[in-house]
Formats: sequence, C-alpha cells, structure tokens
Amino acid sequence: MNMKHFLLAAVLTAVPAGAFAQNWTGPYAGVQAGGSDIDVDGTSPLTGNGPSYGLFAGYNMQNGAMVFGGEIDYDVTEYDIGDGTAEIDSTTRLKGRIGTNVGPGLVYGTGGVVWATSPELGDDSGYFLGLGYEAKVTPNTVLGAELLQHEFDNYNDDGLDVSVTTLKARLAFSF
Repeated sequence: MNMKHFLLAAVLTAVPAGAFAQNWTGPYAGVQAGGSDIDVDGTSPLTGNGPSYGLFAGYNMQNGAMVFGGEIDYDVTEYDIGDGTAEIDSTTRLKGRIGTNVGPGLVYGTGGVVWATSPELGDDSGYFLGLGYEAKVTPNTVLGAELLQHEFDNYNDDGLDVSVTTLKARLAFSF
C-alpha cells in the first residue's frame, strides 16, 4: 500500500469516529516549522532533506462533529537535493480540510495544490495529501502537527518525479 492509499484509509477511518466536543468554526492563523524527506526519480535518482518555516491562515466551518475548511500556507524551505545538486527555496499550498473531533482535539485529512520554487529546477506545481491533529490549549490557541505527502510528476517538464514528505509542528491562533 503506498502512502496516498494509507493516508486516505486513515482519514476515512477517523472521520466517523469523533464526537462533538469543541467549536472549531472561524478564522485562524499561525506559524509552522518542520522537516522533509525528498526522493527524486529520474535518470539519476537523488535524495535530500531539510527544514522549513512558514505561516498559514484559514477558515473552518463546523456541522455537528464534522469540520470543513480551507487554508493557504507559505514556507521558506532549505530543501537540499543530492548534496547540493538542487535546492527548493519555498513552497505554497492551497488546502482543503475535513475532520472530526477526537478526544480533546481535531483529527483531519487535507489535500490540495502545492507550488515549489527552485533556482536550479525552476518552478512547478504538484499535489499533496496529508493528516493532521490539533488541540486547543486555550480557547484561542491551538497546537498541532501535520504530515504531508507531496507529489510533483515530471517536475518542470524535466522528466523528474519528485516526492516530498514533510512533518510540521504548528501553532495557531483563532479569532
């Protein structure tokens, strides 16, 4: 089972399991930081990794235990591929989110479009799927984590298929 199927199965399993516990409706914004694991398939397979730091903002709507929302985020990245062969300087994501209350927090699945910039490889877009968990530590402060799997097929028409897995810690403030 590849990562996309695993993430989809986990989201579909978690969604009906929640019980109404928190009110997640409204706008939010915050900061995130994390790391990555990168695999590039092409004529010479490459690997890489690096940290990222960014900002995000979104809006959630709750209906019973179900939470739906959208988010945009921007990360400055230090992704090094192939020991300096190429770098990814930044990523921007446009996300859809769906989740449910589980315990004191929100478990959600996310997916959408990602844009990446690289001085060596150029700019390109791809897609991503992921899972996240958030818990309110005060009525307006939320701590969370998010695991995303990004796919860039034929990056910038160079024949490279790029997969990036990221894990991020997130701190948000709701309004």
